[in-house]
Amino acid sequence: MAWITNPKLVAAVSNAGGLGVLGYCGGFPKPISSVKGTAEQIRKSIREIRKLTDKPFGVNVCPAADDAFGFSKATVEICKEENVKILIAAGTISVDEYKKWKDDGFTLIVREQNPTVRGAIAAEKVGADIIVATGCDEGGCMPILNNGTTSITALIADAVKVPVLAAGGIINEKFAKAAAVVGAEGAFVGTRFILSKENPAADIVKKDIMTTHPDDFLVYTHANGVMRWRTTPHKVGREGVEANKKGIFNPPSGNFFKGLIQGDLEASVNSVNNVIPLIKSIDSCKDIVNEIARGFI
Repeated sequence: MAWITNPKLVAAVSNAGGLGVLGYCGGFPKPISSVKGTAEQIRKSIREIRKLTDKPFGVNVCPAADDAFGFSKATVEICKEENVKILIAAGTISVDEYKKWKDDGFTLIVREQNPTVRGAIAAEKVGADIIVATGCDEGGCMPILNNGTTSITALIADAVKVPVLAAGGIINEKFAKAAAVVGAEGAFVGTRFILSKENPAADIVKKDIMTTHPDDFLVYTHANGVMRWRTTPHKVGREGVEANKKGIFNPPSGNFFKGLIQGDLEASVNSVNNVIPLIKSIDSCKDIVNEIARGFI
């Protein structure tokens, strides 16, 4: 959910009884290239969230292995200074960093990029409070592994004692119930909230998602083979598919600010889960949270 969260969305989810999460570049009015500038804008977004809700919320971070320039490290420091208590650690499993973050007093939700049972057990051993089991049904940076949401949720829920959240295609009560049957105690939801009234994505981006036929999504590998995009069929996606055919597995993802916020569909991927065509309306975060929650009652 890079770029397509903001304080309004985060607060709306938390006020509805969910846990709103501020994603990378969430609430940024424009791209910022410096670590210091990024950290200070995260601070502004956190403070804006607090004006809109008194409920808990979290912030996305990633381990050092996925943070070459130090943006996430700086974000963690801002969270300490601003007394944000919940980190969502997405990416490579990093037990040493998890230990440190737990020692710093954070509640830790761990989401391994390519989720494995061994990774979940390792995270639990060093204090992870919640594990996210992400299937290749998801939008965003899809796992390169081919476990679907149901299978990886069942495997991880069987292996750990801490709560497990299912991620990937949890768009309504029906899919939430399916996740609950195999052991999930909740859902980690992204794509469905793009189609919310509070989401900052451009209207044309939302329309693009709702009008793309389910057979027309494009999937290509990027990040040197570590992950994949599923995207609506536009320039960046088509070029990514062609690059893969030539043995290139690190093609561009495009400019998210231009693509998702400003609405230039040719400028970036517009990445979604594989069942979002089943959603026919743009709804409030409150309605979305309430519907998905019913699947776990």
